[in-house]
Amino acid sequence: MRVSLGLLFFVAISAPLVSQAGPLECTNWQQQHPEWIWCDDFETDSALERDYFDVDRQAGRFGVDNQSAAFGGTGSLKATYQTGVQDAGGVKLSFGRTTVSPARLTTVDFDDVYWRFYMKLSSNWTGNAMKLSRGTIFVASNWSQAAIGHVWEGDSLNLGLDPVSGVVGSTVRTTKYNDFDNMQWLGKRDGATQIYAAANVDKWICIETRMKLNTPGSSNGEMSLWVDGQLDAQASNLNFRGSYTGYGINSIMIENYVNSGAPRIQSRSFDNFVVSRTRIGCGATVVRPSPPTNVRTN
Repeated sequence: MRVSLGLLFFVAISAPLVSQAGPLECTNWQQQHPEWIWCDDFETDSALERDYFDVDRQAGRFGVDNQSAAFGGTGSLKATYQTGVQDAGGVKLSFGRTTVSPARLTTVDFDDVYWRFYMKLSSNWTGNAMKLSRGTIFVASNWSQAAIGHVWEGDSLNLGLDPVSGVVGSTVRTTKYNDFDNMQWLGKRDGATQIYAAANVDKWICIETRMKLNTPGSSNGEMSLWVDGQLDAQASNLNFRGSYTGYGINSIMIENYVNSGAPRIQSRSFDNFVVSRTRIGCGATVVRPSPPTNVRTN
């Protein structure tokens, strides 16, 4: 059950970004951006299994595509949906201290993480793609989770934030991955930008998310969503982890899952995926939209 806590949030409407393929963003990223945790331009298909601990290729319908226009370089990550089929593939990134496939910065506990990618819908796109991304705290090798910051569907053709906690007090109650029966839904927040509307197909859109854990014992966690650099949805006063301190945020996922099955054969692509300790923003190769004039506070 999803429980609304009546938290303050803000949403803003902005136009999608339009850009030609630009330079690679991840070249020498460790030196150029020491605040970044990860960067991937999705140039080489064979690198996916090396860089991600779980790659769901869906029988060849998901992987790096070097045939279509990329946001940067020559490649992008492409998911192709089939009519009536729920899953179109995805990747899971590991970082920080974790019991699930430790890979990078394995002694660090991350309490505040930003991630950003560009997304483009195929020209025949219709409907809401539903599942898009999530950050999580893995606490055991069975993939049980202390908290999840979902970036899922909104109430229309928009995105929505859907944070959940798997902790009561200082005890993790989940016993497996997606153990929703043992989680508390902290209140869904819908964005305003109609990302999946017909006017936004075949255009690169910049999507950035923040997941900030609460101070143990307090309810001061946050989730924020920016679309094309403008704040689109926000949830504050979140109690993601109670007083649990065993692990921090240690995985980010890109996913393509439609609960009711895809309405038709269509695709969406991703590029320039960055995970960071601080705000990332949209790259210099992008034409930024004008500031929003329609801002709603609830």
